Amino acid sequence: MKRISAITRHKLRKLLLYALVTAAVGVVLTLFSGHVRPSVVLGWGLVGAWTGVLEEFLFGRRFRSLAIPLQFIGKAVGVNLFTIAILLLALAADVGHTLPYGTEARRTTGKLFANDDLLRTGLQVFVVTSLAILIVQVEEFLGRRFFMGFVLGWYDRPRESERVVLSIDLVSSSALNERLGDMLYFRFLNYTHSLMTDAVLRHDAEIHKYVGDEVIFTWSMRTGLHNLNCLALYFDIKERLEDHRQEMLRDYGAVPQFRGGLHGGRVITARVGHIKRAIDLSGDVMNTTSRVESMAKTLKADLLITQDLLDRMPDAGLHYKFGDEVEIQVKGGKRKMVVRTVERV
Repeated sequence: MKRISAITRHKLRKLLLYALVTAAVGVVLTLFSGHVRPSVVLGWGLVGAWTGVLEEFLFGRRFRSLAIPLQFIGKAVGVNLFTIAILLLALAADVGHTLPYGTEARRTTGKLFANDDLLRTGLQVFVVTSLAILIVQVEEFLGRRFFMGFVLGWYDRPRESERVVLSIDLVSSSALNERLGDMLYFRFLNYTHSLMTDAVLRHDAEIHKYVGDEVIFTWSMRTGLHNLNCLALYFDIKERLEDHRQEMLRDYGAVPQFRGGLHGGRVITARVGHIKRAIDLSGDVMNTTSRVESMAKTLKADLLITQDLLDRMPDAGLHYKFGDEVEIQVKGGKRKMVVRTVERV
């Protein structure tokens, strides 16, 4: 059986998240009315799935150029106006069906249209779907793993795990910034990062953070090694940017090129800060990855990988060509590591 693509899984997961969040918020809201029945929970779940379809396929991309508060307002208003329009069409074509919030046991949709039950139901739908959009937007802002960790308190205490880390940095970023100017350079970076989205989803990567023109991706060790995701992501991003070469030359007069460093091992994940809280990764792996990425510039290589991580991928030589071993000093310590350049066959 053909495996569902990462992009499809992402969209299905997002629809499921909308359904679950809307059902949970809807149930809490209707607890006070005494109308919590399995059919009501199912109804809210369907409303959530419908909201996810509208947000993902119709309204989501239309508001991404706006500030985050305006994105939320635009999505909430757009989704709910569309949903209310559909409900009004259903009411206009009333054939005697019932809705779950009438005070009478068998109240038709036509009767609901003539009293305040419709207004109450519409208001509930607006509030619940708006909260669902807000929660999902916060989840996107934090990232799925960190959002769940924050909600469930996973990282109140440091947690140790094995992870793969890929750090990529824009080549000649200072010269580009000076030539394009701050505002155009920001749009250039933002568009470049948006072009990476499909590749990130295809290879099951998590974006840990953006640091200026640097992007740090992570995987669990198992996911990063599966299908050589950690290697494939870099070259997939490279191909994606090359496919848009003419478009970027026309709009910005430049095509982004990235160099990268790849390493893996034991990482500590924990919540840091008090006034401004964040969930961060720390440990020797993060420092080593940064060192490897900076060495790529010295060696004039596109991508460097540590031999320690490469040893965990015995089949990598079938798809990639690796250069000679180069020994580097790990910054801040006496330990040395072996790195190798990577090219795709």
